[in-house]
Amino acid sequence: MAGRVSNRKSGGVPVKDGVDPVPELTSLLQELRYITTRMRSDAEKETETNDWKFAAMVIDRLCFYVFSVYLVLLTVVFVGLAYK
Repeated sequence: MAGRVSNRKSGGVPVKDGVDPVPELTSLLQELRYITTRMRSDAEKETETNDWKFAAMVIDRLCFYVFSVYLVLLTVVFVGLAYK
């Protein structure tokens, strides 16, 4: 009797071929919840990673400017001392 839908209902969902679809739907719902939770977690981690990358870029640029000023000042001092 393949393909027959019985009159028995499980949770308002008709049972087809003696297979109760409610556990399958419950399992599917659990998987969807897991996927959405994982996607939200990944998005939060990506946001945090981007924040740290930005902070690192700011510090890197600050160090570059400090080093550049230091290098120019030392060059000016040494060239000035060489001509005295």
